[in-house]
Amino acid sequence: MENHQLELPLGLSDDTHAAPVSTASEALAPAPPLPCRAQAMTVPNEQNSAQKRADALHGALTADTGVDIRLRITNNTSTMMSLRYEQASGRAIVGLHHMFLDAPEPIRKALGTWIQRPRTKSAGKKLEAFIAERRHLIETKTSRRIVLRTKGQFVDLSTLYDEVNGAEFDGTIETPITWGRMPTRRLRRSIRFGSFTPDDNLIRIHPYLDQAFVPLYFIRYIVFHEMLHAHMGIEEGPTGRRRIHPPAFRRREEKYGDYERAIAWMNNEANLRRLLRAPRK
Repeated sequence: MENHQLELPLGLSDDTHAAPVSTASEALAPAPPLPCRAQAMTVPNEQNSAQKRADALHGALTADTGVDIRLRITNNTSTMMSLRYEQASGRAIVGLHHMFLDAPEPIRKALGTWIQRPRTKSAGKKLEAFIAERRHLIETKTSRRIVLRTKGQFVDLSTLYDEVNGAEFDGTIETPITWGRMPTRRLRRSIRFGSFTPDDNLIRIHPYLDQAFVPLYFIRYIVFHEMLHAHMGIEEGPTGRRRIHPPAFRRREEKYGDYERAIAWMNNEANLRRLLRAPRK
């Protein structure tokens, strides 16, 4: 399965994904946008207008391509277009920046070609030019300086990252990695081992894992898990609800060489209790 995205610059859609928490339950995520909903439009009249234009665009693309499409209108600042086909249903999951709501017919036709044949250069050039002309519609976010810290007391994340990137992703992942901040209060019941945040384009690994007793294969698995989020992007279910760990993600994850023993280590309550007694640094 391939994901196709057109970005300024290369990146992922503005959603957050988290690694498994210690209780083995899914981490709660912000409520997802409704399909075909223009996220930037908050005034009721404007929202209704945007929804009508989204519905019209959805209908036109469906008619042009003959493809079952689930369309999501975004206000992203990096990914302007994203495309993924569901393996089971063959449905195309399409994400488009709201600038495409008023796209002229030639651009709409180019979108249809891109959905059917993502590698078509002629359509790609038209769409890139269209996006470049409408840069002013891309909202800018206040940038904040993020200090990357990969060398821990026991583990250098950059080494694990390079190993996983080469072995599992052919060196294609460019998302930086860092140890996260030490919690201000001691954790009591659970721990989120890692997270991937496309807004920051950053992978964070929980600093409690930087301990001598934590096996390297487990930390490497958490790094792989977050890199897989960066690689696969996000999936929506039939109702439009975001699924952080959909079946395709689980299938790919279960093929990871150390998956079974990493999960076994994570589900061992004695390991969890020892992690939560981590000394303050």
